Amino acid sequence: MIEGSALLVLSPKMVMRRVGDEDGAMMVRFGDGQLYSCNGVTAAFLEALDGRRDFAAIVDLLTQSFEVDPDRLAADLGLLSEQLMAEGLIQRAAAG
Repeated sequence: MIEGSALLVLSPKMVMRRVGDEDGAMMVRFGDGQLYSCNGVTAAFLEALDGRRDFAAIVDLLTQSFEVDPDRLAADLGLLSEQLMAEGLIQRAAAG
């Protein structure tokens, strides 16, 4: 489970760009060219992963932008984060 104090960043092996009407995004993994599509909430979450805001602050930020229950959003983004880390798409920010 991702703790609220976790600092996350997009993997340096990934690039993400908004597409179309800015409601979603595409991600490409360098090396193998694997493509991933993201809905608007996922894209906003990934854009917020700056290594400075912790997971709890990002959930608070997105709760203000999307009509969703904060507890549900935290649970969903926590699960998503674990999946994305397992795929090597995001990672914990380096201590510094």
